Amino acid sequence: MSNLRFGLLAFGLFALIFVGGSWARKGFPVMTVGVVPLKPDSRIPTFEETTKQAMRRDWVNSKTNQSDGNAARDKVRRELLQASTAYSMSPCDDTIRKNLIEALTNYTQAWHDIAYCRPGVDGCPTRDDLRMDAGAAAFTTPADVNVRKAARAAMDQGGISLDDFPRALRNFVFVWTDGPPSEPKEACLIARQTASRR
Repeated sequence: MSNLRFGLLAFGLFALIFVGGSWARKGFPVMTVGVVPLKPDSRIPTFEETTKQAMRRDWVNSKTNQSDGNAARDKVRRELLQASTAYSMSPCDDTIRKNLIEALTNYTQAWHDIAYCRPGVDGCPTRDDLRMDAGAAAFTTPADVNVRKAARAAMDQGGISLDDFPRALRNFVFVWTDGPPSEPKEACLIARQTASRR
C-alpha cells in the first residue's frame, strides 16, 4: 500500500513540475476576462446591405409576376387575373361576373386545399399551424400580390356578394381581396355613373 501511495505521490509531483515548467516557459501568463469591441466580419451583412437587398427584392417583386412554379396554382392565378381585369372593365356583363366568381372560388379552393388538407395524406403536415403556414407560403408570391391587386380593383366595382360563393368558402373568399362584399346591383350603378360623368 505504501508503494502505491509513493507511486501516486511521485506521479503527482512529476505532473506538477511539468505543468509548472510549461507555465514558466510561457512567461507565467494569467487568464483575464476583458470586454473588447466587436470587429466587422465580412460573412455578416451590414444593415445597409440588408436594407438594399430587401428594397431590391420588393422592387423586383413589384415589377415581375413570378410565381412558385406550381402549374395548378399558376392556372388559377391566371384565371383570376384575367377575370378580375375583365370585370373591372365591364362590371355589368353577367358572363364576366360569373367568370370572376368562378375564378375567385377556384383560387380560394386552391388555398383551402393546402391550408385544410387531411393530416398525413399526400405530405400534408400533421399540425394545424404548419398547414396554415404552408397555405400562406404558397399564396404569397409576387404573382399573388399582383393577382390580389387586380381582384381588389374588380371587387371595388361592386356587384359581388357572399351569396355568390359556396358555403364552405364564404368565410375565406374575401380574404384575398382585403374587403367586404358589396351589394349585387352596385356594379352597374357605379359603371353608369362613371360613364355619365365622362
